[in-house]
Amino acid sequence: EGRAVCFEARNELGRLRTTWSPDPDYPADIRIESVFYPARKGYYSVSTPTLAILPEERLGWSVVPGFFQGDYIQPVFHLAYMYGQGLPHLPVICNDNTVTTMITSMTEKAGNTLALIPDSGYSRSEYSGGKRTHGISWRCGLSHMNRQGELSPTLYYPVLGQEGSEKQAGDSVRFGFRVSMTDKGWYEAHKHAVYDIYGLGNSLALKHTTLPLYKRMEAIWDYILDDSLSFWRTADYKGLTIGAQDYLGGVVEADRDAMKNSDIGASWMLASMTGDPRLTEERLPYMRNFKLMQQAPAGDPNHGAAMGQYYLWKKQKFVEEWGDHIEPIGITYYTLMDLGNILLFERNDSLLRSSFRAGAERLLSLQQADGGFAVAYGKHDGEPLFTDLKDLRPTFYGFVVAYKLLGEHKYLDAAVRGADWFVRNAVDKGAFTGVCGDARFINDFATGQAVQALLDMHGLTGEARYRDAALRTARMYATSIYTHPTPGDREIEYKGRKMQEWQISQVGLCFEHGGCAGSAVKSGPILLTSHCGMFVRLYEETADRLFLDLARAAATAREAHLAPDTHMATYYWSQFDRGPGPFPHHAWWQLGWIADYVFAEAEMRSGRRIS
Repeated sequence: EGRAVCFEARNELGRLRTTWSPDPDYPADIRIESVFYPARKGYYSVSTPTLAILPEERLGWSVVPGFFQGDYIQPVFHLAYMYGQGLPHLPVICNDNTVTTMITSMTEKAGNTLALIPDSGYSRSEYSGGKRTHGISWRCGLSHMNRQGELSPTLYYPVLGQEGSEKQAGDSVRFGFRVSMTDKGWYEAHKHAVYDIYGLGNSLALKHTTLPLYKRMEAIWDYILDDSLSFWRTADYKGLTIGAQDYLGGVVEADRDAMKNSDIGASWMLASMTGDPRLTEERLPYMRNFKLMQQAPAGDPNHGAAMGQYYLWKKQKFVEEWGDHIEPIGITYYTLMDLGNILLFERNDSLLRSSFRAGAERLLSLQQADGGFAVAYGKHDGEPLFTDLKDLRPTFYGFVVAYKLLGEHKYLDAAVRGADWFVRNAVDKGAFTGVCGDARFINDFATGQAVQALLDMHGLTGEARYRDAALRTARMYATSIYTHPTPGDREIEYKGRKMQEWQISQVGLCFEHGGCAGSAVKSGPILLTSHCGMFVRLYEETADRLFLDLARAAATAREAHLAPDTHMATYYWSQFDRGPGPFPHHAWWQLGWIADYVFAEAEMRSGRRIS
């Protein structure tokens, strides 16, 4: 029929008609529409045809964004399907609630990429009929294999048993998708889906801001100085007054008595910028004490390590969120990065510097001969824990901070060993581990932090291999950012508020952790988009527009998600405008990422005349 080719087949279940046609706008694409007409009542799903089968030995790379990527088949199923470390050896169907971009692609070692992309409108809705449907409805499934377990990108619509799959005789099932081919690699195929099919540029054009980001920063400043709103608490620990925010989420052994500080750098930054005595006299001294007492003291077998993120003021002890252990990356975060950030402002604090050095030495003692680390150790017996996992996280970054502050070459040597191990075991394989212990370390935003860690390694050493690894990791982390469903400007009503669809869109937001078992399955992405400033810097470095557009999609015009009275953001997208809820300490985190983004934009827009 003209330039289209139609195929039709029948069996006892019904009639299938598919129409193939070249896309006039994208010559490397073939558009296909499948329509199935069932002959009797039942549940039906249309799958895409197997266009080509790639032998495993010719596999160069494959991606189902939000779930997994890699160049090898992972024989341990949970490492692939739950942690995204390699491709599952079974033809699993990935849920479009946590598929971040609607594309499944496969690249052969020779360099050609075959991708299948559903037309916009076939993935699950975020909300329908005034109700949130993310995590409830699953419409389109994606896989790296066909049903016979052969490597071939495959789509399914609708998913059997899900919305729209039950049909009567005389009904029809219609599914539109495209086959896309390129010799420029999986990332170019990914950007084709993001821009050309799901319209990232168009959704950005709809955005308009009513509350400037500097006003949000002012609101956070007010919020964190309100003792009641911010849940500020002081407590006595070994004769010293320590201070932090109450944390009313789940913590092992807690009896609604957990306290936590987060984003120490942001708190000292705000005090330095404002000179506010309420910060310098009523907050920072007690936060400093908290940090000092959080560390295992001299004589303790774990001397130098942070004994836990949380202080339980009823039990008077520091604990981890989930388990009785210490983690090397906990030393990097809660000793070296936190104390290091304070020391940027308090350079002559000898007690902090002594604690910092103890942490650096403890991390050094835990580094293995090959440069890697165990995920965790028992506090009392020192035995490695979570041994089914590797520490595929930027733990080595603690040595970067130690070298910058202490200047001793042994820390730079350790950073090189750790970074080289990380590149070989994580970046080269597309396999990462997260830092959220309550989700058993499913890959999360630590992958984004690894990008900056590798860029810093490039800055320290001048070695091009770290820049290359950073950019490869950044492209992989870009697949942790939601780019669907495509938002429009139609009016919707949600929780009694009328607004336009783009105002509460997920596009641009990252997940806390995705895949089949992360928080994004039910709660969607998060509003604490720490990658934004870094993505602006990556745009400066590479001129890759996707980084800049994803940063702006995340950061700007998010007023609908702010609590009306405080202008504080919720954590999970699903909580809409609830505000911080039981997580008030995330105010500092919001201040930190917003400042980073605003400063990065100022530097970039001014050609670094502002620095």
